[in-house]
Amino acid sequence: MIRACLFGAYNATHPATRLLRAALAAAGCEVHECHQPLFEHTRDKMAGYFAPASLARLALAYLGVVRRLRAAWRRAPAPELVVAGFNGQLDVLLARRIAGRRVRLVFAPLVTLTETLVDDRRVYRRGGWKARLAARLDRRTLESADLVLLDTEVHRDYVARRLTRRARTATLYLGAEPAFAPRPARRRAACDPLRVLFYGQYVPLHGALVIVEAAALAGPESGIELTMIGTGPDRRAAEELAAARGCAHVRFEDWVPYEDLPARLAEADVALGIFGLTPKARIVIPTKVYQAAAVGRAIVTGETPAIREVFTPGEHLLTVPRGSPGDLVRALRRLRDEPELGPRLGAAAGRHVAEHLDAAAQGTRLRTLLADAFPDLAPALAPPRPRSEPAAEVRG
Repeated sequence: MIRACLFGAYNATHPATRLLRAALAAAGCEVHECHQPLFEHTRDKMAGYFAPASLARLALAYLGVVRRLRAAWRRAPAPELVVAGFNGQLDVLLARRIAGRRVRLVFAPLVTLTETLVDDRRVYRRGGWKARLAARLDRRTLESADLVLLDTEVHRDYVARRLTRRARTATLYLGAEPAFAPRPARRRAACDPLRVLFYGQYVPLHGALVIVEAAALAGPESGIELTMIGTGPDRRAAEELAAARGCAHVRFEDWVPYEDLPARLAEADVALGIFGLTPKARIVIPTKVYQAAAVGRAIVTGETPAIREVFTPGEHLLTVPRGSPGDLVRALRRLRDEPELGPRLGAAAGRHVAEHLDAAAQGTRLRTLLADAFPDLAPALAPPRPRSEPAAEVRG
């Protein structure tokens, strides 16, 4: 068994981090953490979060993080593998500086700065100096790692075309945490409304305004009820649109505790994915799609190359052209009018995720990727364990 260290100020509360930790354990790693919280303090990172004054405060805070991480690194046994996760761009550079070139360094960023701040949220103007600086940081971090784990094949293509071809990349699909387990679909009578659920951070790739416009086209008497959970940049615009269009059948809620999401999915008939037109929307599979599939709910999401890497439209879920409220409402009306369709899609999606993306499958896939990238570690990578042990944590 090899010792793997999750290192840095990565976002420890994000599902991608927990899934990465579980996959490392299932791949035969003894997982430890050398972590200092920073970025998870702010859930909704609006444009002001990336303004000069805010970034200056973050930089000062990160200096303290660096001191504590250095001290924690010196106290801990040397690992065979160092892993930086979501929001870990600076962690990669720090780990390389502290541990040197001999350390085997894996980076699982989930998203790059360029696709988030330039292509999706448009915080930085494409071609401007801030966008160029973000791309430069992306290239440095991607090229500093020995292996970069991305969430889809089209995401790997994006990185190669847009940022760098020098980074060694591989694909590790996310899947869903065990809490998102299959739950029986609600038996919906013909007179019952179709319960539709969206949750997310209201960023452009989600297409929240597309969702509200689809609800408006359906109308309050359509037998379709929409609940939207979360906060973020487009939340106010979505509420204003719903009010202007008389969407009494649309309910907005702030964030609920994460542990409540499986139950909220279980209460819904349909879960919504992403419908935005940004470049990022076509290259990622959102965590919420995996979660809804694992619970066994019918899913409607935007048609993208990424979604087809894992799911088959018409068999596991329904896809519609992104940015099209009309196509979205037609899909919802179909699920309303064909009561057997939603449970059939949800059951197929649940079986698919359970068979191909459970902890054992993820461990097998990651073990193969690590053995290919670091052949000297292959003998020490054990077969997947039936259950992962809690990760030890080293703090400064």
